[in-house]
Amino acid sequence: MPKNPPAYHKEVNFYFSRSKGTYEEGGESVITLFARLSVEIPAEKSRNTKECKTIWVDIEDVKDEQATPKMKRMPDSINRYEISEELFWELYKISRKCPEELYYITPLSYLHHYNNG
Repeated sequence: MPKNPPAYHKEVNFYFSRSKGTYEEGGESVITLFARLSVEIPAEKSRNTKECKTIWVDIEDVKDEQATPKMKRMPDSINRYEISEELFWELYKISRKCPEELYYITPLSYLHHYNNG
């Protein structure tokens, strides 16, 4: 990185998202786990808008009888965490070796709340 990065570099935000949802399908209970690493950068055409780029994403559907106790205990939720660039790249390394671990990680960071209603 250059000694004096461009001003827009400071506007880049790093996010880790994860969710768990439980639903019925064909009379069976199914758990869906989702994890995503993304960055928001200023849009090229306008400094007032941001463009979201997914760097890594994973989704897994597991039938209830095949789910681990840990999966079953997790509450249904959607979480998006704003994290540091350093943590972002550490999570990316984890995603390359054992992606399923990202379903259970809760980073110490700013949590963006989402309302499902």
